[in-house]
Amino acid sequence: MAVRIRLSRFGRLHRPFFRIVACNKRVHREGVTNEILGTYDPLLKENTLQIDAEALKAWIAKGALISESLTHLLKHAGYEVPVTGAGSRKAAAKAAAGKPKKDGKKFVKATRRSLRKHALAKKAERKAAAAAATPAPAAEKPAEG
Repeated sequence: MAVRIRLSRFGRLHRPFFRIVACNKRVHREGVTNEILGTYDPLLKENTLQIDAEALKAWIAKGALISESLTHLLKHAGYEVPVTGAGSRKAAAKAAAGKPKKDGKKFVKATRRSLRKHALAKKAERKAAAAAATPAPAAEKPAEG
């Protein structure tokens, strides 16, 4: 089961109030939750975020992933956010993208023009190989008469 830790919106129109919940990632925003971990009230001036840090760490240890918006919110509030799952893959990919390869070359994404040029070259190679594979028809001798 893929568990996400994310925000679930409550409150009324123009008075948002959020619960920080652990739930199955396929469940809709206010769907069935596994556990309520805390609250977030964006309208308060101070102490807008209250969270059970131990429960959060326990869910992360079980393999739950924190949503991107909640990660930013926790960082802004001063909580230490462990990087796991998708976030760590993105960070690793970003770090690897900046480093040159062993041969000293840096990866550059192919452009549409270069891809088309490559496809045309491959097509020409296949045509030449097919022409070489089929024998040419022998020239007919003129009829004697």
